Amino acid sequence: MIRTLAFLLFAFIVTSLIPAVAPAGNDESGLTFWGDIRGRYEGFWYGEDLDGSKKDPRSRLRYRLRLNGKARINDHGAFAMRLGTGDTDSRSGNQTLGSPVDFGPNEIDIRRAYLIINPWADGKLPGREGSWAFQFGRIPNPLIWKESPDKLLWDGDINFAGASTTFDTDLGAATNVWANLVYSVIEEKSKAENPYMLAAQAGIKGGSESFRAGIRGTFYAFADLDSTFIKRGVYSKDQDNAVTSSAGNIRDGLTGDPNGGTLNVVETKAFLKFGWAHLLVQGTYSVNLDAAESVLEPGIGKEDTAYSLGATVGHKKKNVKFGAGYYVIEANAFPSQFIDSDILDGVTNRKGFLVGASRTIWRKTDLNLTFLKSTPVNEDTLFTNSIKGADRSRVQLDLIYKF
Repeated sequence: MIRTLAFLLFAFIVTSLIPAVAPAGNDESGLTFWGDIRGRYEGFWYGEDLDGSKKDPRSRLRYRLRLNGKARINDHGAFAMRLGTGDTDSRSGNQTLGSPVDFGPNEIDIRRAYLIINPWADGKLPGREGSWAFQFGRIPNPLIWKESPDKLLWDGDINFAGASTTFDTDLGAATNVWANLVYSVIEEKSKAENPYMLAAQAGIKGGSESFRAGIRGTFYAFADLDSTFIKRGVYSKDQDNAVTSSAGNIRDGLTGDPNGGTLNVVETKAFLKFGWAHLLVQGTYSVNLDAAESVLEPGIGKEDTAYSLGATVGHKKKNVKFGAGYYVIEANAFPSQFIDSDILDGVTNRKGFLVGASRTIWRKTDLNLTFLKSTPVNEDTLFTNSIKGADRSRVQLDLIYKF
């Protein structure tokens, strides 16, 4: 109750900052649409698991459609949305050709639908360069850095259910600082406290066309987690209400309690960009502060760390853009249901690398080729749910039209 009252008081104070009489401006909605459609070939090859079993190679054809829309309501408000193919899987809108059977139709889901509230006209800060806005509803993830590859903890298709505020301002002509704050409900419960996530992020970036650099820090606080949340991260296929094919967390290792509790994670990321060479180098590191040595599975340590290193070089419109990355996610580094579903199959206790190339072949048309290889971080049989199929090679060939 105290938390609810504090949130309502905060919302009231923020709303009171908006001028009672908005300045004259253009109130035309200006509804616009844009999106993309992607066709994909995907092939898998597997090594032998520790128990001697081995998955058969397979391939599939897939597509994904996304349609975005945005409408300006007035100087202080806007609406945005995303519709996309998919079902209940929060990490993927991909649809496999041949599913459903007998040419059954695919679903279109609401991926995003949110209000944008601007304390000042059009979100611009008065008297200086910068912006400040609030979002409410089914909101995009503002914690992902768009300036460099950012796939260690979050799958790019995940959208939050709650509220966020995004702020940035320039410090001089070449430096920008920003901050993001997010509150998101994980699951609505009528007879218990709702599991939720609160995240705070701040960073600084700057430079010139020939050289840019940036660094950020993020703190995640997950609270009121219950046993069903923990079980989905351990092995989601055993849970009727799971929306991802996640696995890898240890029952009493993620929070130290198989019944749930709290989870606090700190993360930092930095990048260097050399414009003259079209070269970007980046790295990410995170630690689960609440991870614990397992009592239920003696012999398993905290397994609390995740990190990645990567680089891209080239320009996809001028020639070819090449990329490479190395990723390590220990078993309890983060809830497995949120991590990227492509690089390491959305499973913790995995490590691996990717190499890829991207080329703009026609206007608004990209061709991407990616090779991904993964293996277990820890091959002990105690990590049963994460070592299945972990020795895996994956190839993806994508054709993307943007409209």
